[in-house]
Amino acid sequence: WYQRRVRESYDTRSTEIQTDFCQSKLKDEHDMNAVADFLKRIEPIISKNLAENINSKAFRGMENVLGMHSSSVNNTLTLNHTPLEFQMSVQDLSWNASGSVVGVAYGKPDHEDWCTHKGVFCTWNIDRGRINVNKADQALDVSSCLMCIAYHPTLPNLCAGGAFNGQIIIWDLSRTEDIEVCVSKNVEDGHHEPVTKLCWQTTAKSNHLLSLGMDGKILKWEVKLSRYQDPELTLIQGFVITGSYIPRDHPAAPSSRTADIGGTAMSFSTEDDSTFVVGTESGLVLKCSTLSTELPLNKGIKIQFRSPITLVYNSHNGPVYDMDFSPAHRNLFLTASTDGTIRLYNTLQPKPFQVLEPVSGYVFGVQWSPSRPLVFAAATANGSLLIYDLKKSRVGPILQIPVNQTKSPCYSLAFNTRSDTMCTGDSKGTVKVWKLSQGLSAQVRNETKMLERIAASSYE
Repeated sequence: WYQRRVRESYDTRSTEIQTDFCQSKLKDEHDMNAVADFLKRIEPIISKNLAENINSKAFRGMENVLGMHSSSVNNTLTLNHTPLEFQMSVQDLSWNASGSVVGVAYGKPDHEDWCTHKGVFCTWNIDRGRINVNKADQALDVSSCLMCIAYHPTLPNLCAGGAFNGQIIIWDLSRTEDIEVCVSKNVEDGHHEPVTKLCWQTTAKSNHLLSLGMDGKILKWEVKLSRYQDPELTLIQGFVITGSYIPRDHPAAPSSRTADIGGTAMSFSTEDDSTFVVGTESGLVLKCSTLSTELPLNKGIKIQFRSPITLVYNSHNGPVYDMDFSPAHRNLFLTASTDGTIRLYNTLQPKPFQVLEPVSGYVFGVQWSPSRPLVFAAATANGSLLIYDLKKSRVGPILQIPVNQTKSPCYSLAFNTRSDTMCTGDSKGTVKVWKLSQGLSAQVRNETKMLERIAASSYE
């Protein structure tokens, strides 16, 4: 570089450049009071035109020409973290708040005994120009298999994870070192079996994390965030699913009335953060509340555990591996089970009002689209990604996409709330990013009303 540099020559000349400008004119260029008056005058006119356009019939019948009804899903990225010491499965997926980073929980789905190996938390920024598809941007070891993860809903660099050994971990991914900022070690009333689900609940003044475990516990943690010190994780409330609150004649009732029932899936209402549903390893589907006033169960050491159960629904015939509340209707939620069915429930009715049988083996994952109220996706044991659109069919999927060539189980899926993409993860450790067509990502006319009619049909 130096040798090339000294051989270069330059011809310099002096010239005059005018750099003067009038700052006073710049400051007075916009009269903010005049702008405010203009906006006040124009707002009713714009609002009226927008309202008329919503009901306009000008382009009715042109949807197919414009491509608004096409339904397709295309694979844009295939990710693997090849440095893994041995083959691990994708246990869970989560997008960060900006929608640019996908987090991946690596672990083993089956353990004959206690977990003796480490799990890994990996992240890829898919918005980068150059992505190493064979090595994660960040790969963080966990003391045991990582079973679930959940990014903070508004802080893109904060993520929580739940491990097989019952630990809750919080990472601050904006750091270059000491990224693991908080671990729930030696918490007497904490989880002592695998953590299966994590859900954030946040306000302007508080950050709460709720965790579900195979020990039947549902724990509420306060996460104190400070600019000047590491986050603090404090257990503030506890619930437990126990057999004594399940009707004796229920098909999935445990033989022991005092036995705790392992939780495998959990989802919170998008409109009422005290209401949530839980699925169990015995197939139970339960409506629960964090406002439970049941008597304490004398199971805690430092906190009192109560039963959160308010309603017991008709159960699945196998473990419930996933469930998801509709973001567009407060009373609708989906469940997925190893009995090979996807069920649609109304929270006010004990029986599912729709049962879908995709004939693809176990169903491991299910999730509503964040942008299309009538669309949801499912992940199955034969390695399929199923796309349902209730506007087009109430019976079966409109798309069945193989996520791999070996029909290896697809364990997890996650829609990106910030873009028209989603991702899947399979038993071989492969993550695929998919782009959804406009027909699957752009809300169509009267779609919310159609969902309301579907919900109303559950009462018939």
